[in-house]
Amino acid sequence: MVNLLSREVLNYTVGGCYIGDIINFNEIIAIKTMREVFGNDDSFCHCDVCVEDTYALAMNSLPSRYIQVTSVEKYTQSSDFIDDKAIRESIIQAMEKVRAEPNH
Repeated sequence: MVNLLSREVLNYTVGGCYIGDIINFNEIIAIKTMREVFGNDDSFCHCDVCVEDTYALAMNSLPSRYIQVTSVEKYTQSSDFIDDKAIRESIIQAMEKVRAEPNH
């Protein structure tokens, strides 16, 4: 199963159509926001396990929003759009859970 999840092994072509440009928009914003939040919080453990746990918890609390990379503007104007503030709050809540019970 691990080999199936390797980015080097994945083939994003289906029926001759390349689908690798479909992104989870919330994932992109969450990563950007995590960099900002982590950069401003020296008291949080920055080990790989704590960072990964925070990311996983935050992403699990957010709905996926897969879009074509050419549809970003259309998505940000839609009723499905989740703003940066909600994503930031999800990350902060995940950080607090990890801080309270780190897995390392």
